[in-house]
Amino acid sequence: MSGIKNWDKSLRPREKALNYGISSLSDCELLALILRCGNKGKDAISLATDILNQCSGISGLMKLSLNEMVKLKGIGLAKSCELKASMELVKRVSYNDLLESDTLKNPHKIVSWLQKYIGNAEQEFFVVIFLNNRNVVVGYSELFKGTGKEVSFSVKNIFSQAIKCGAEKIIMAHNHPSQFVSPSLADDSATKEIVEAGELMDIPLVDHIIISYNDYYSYREKGVLQKFENML
Repeated sequence: MSGIKNWDKSLRPREKALNYGISSLSDCELLALILRCGNKGKDAISLATDILNQCSGISGLMKLSLNEMVKLKGIGLAKSCELKASMELVKRVSYNDLLESDTLKNPHKIVSWLQKYIGNAEQEFFVVIFLNNRNVVVGYSELFKGTGKEVSFSVKNIFSQAIKCGAEKIIMAHNHPSQFVSPSLADDSATKEIVEAGELMDIPLVDHIIISYNDYYSYREKGVLQKFENML
């Protein structure tokens, strides 16, 4: 197979990115840019294609731990570390973007970060985000990790962490590994319980967001949170 250097310049990932923007590249081409070179007679595009096929696409690749990634055919420790580093940088940039804005006026920012952070996880994660009185994020904590199909949590621990962080308000979030974001009865019950506790602690819950890789459900946006508040 001929190498990328022998391709028409307009088809090479780097030149295509320069001419049409990085967003014009396919998942395979983006991965090839990070890999930089192929191996064993395969160019970077062919290697990237093989890797994505092994993972059932880019979302599958993002789910892999470093130990799982190094077991893929055609990729070693060095390239696996570079890929995981690239993914971690994206998460951190997305989180840092939160620190400069009102999360309630710009909800897409917190959704975008949560999708990168836990949207792809195969296990259920429960995250609490701490806000100041201007609705700006001052910290977050991954308080609980699910076992099986459910996630358990301690209301006391949630508000203990909020007080330590000096939070005025909180947002709770968790992912659905099934990728369906419709809330369960258990989700509704947990939300109502934390709304009640927040009222007592004077640290209100301002949203509960259920996350998948490319979708979300917001109790605030759906008006359900307000219904729970009106029940107090």
